[in-house]
Amino acid sequence: MAFWAKKIGNHYEPLGEKANLQSLKIKEGDTVQIEHWKERNVKFHRKYFALLNCAIYHLPEDSRFDQYRDINYFRKYLLILIGKCDVIIGLSGKENYLPQSISFKSMDEKAFKEVYDRTLDIIVRYFLKDISITDFEQDIMNFYD
Repeated sequence: MAFWAKKIGNHYEPLGEKANLQSLKIKEGDTVQIEHWKERNVKFHRKYFALLNCAIYHLPEDSRFDQYRDINYFRKYLLILIGKCDVIIGLSGKENYLPQSISFKSMDEKAFKEVYDRTLDIIVRYFLKDISITDFEQDIMNFYD
């Protein structure tokens, strides 16, 4: 069970109704484990997915790009292209690339901004030939909440 809580003095206050209901399941005397990480800007996280959706919208109508129309596939491929991946060597010696997580607890705001900037650069450089970076960045806002 996991829920969001805010530290107030020497205790933790559940954030929101769902968190409050989950916290009620913890009985007095229970031992709990707390994970801690700095909160990242959720709006910037949403903008990253707007970037991906906008890029998919602008992909050329060419069968070579069909696999990239799946946002999860595209996101993972881009993470590999920008080097945010782990390399696993198989028994045959072949390198396999596993994209790293972009979850809130896996990277801070600074690291996520680097992922965003490098992803934007790769998209414009290799996937979008008929739109300028300025026009593309303006269009991203149409996909943003």
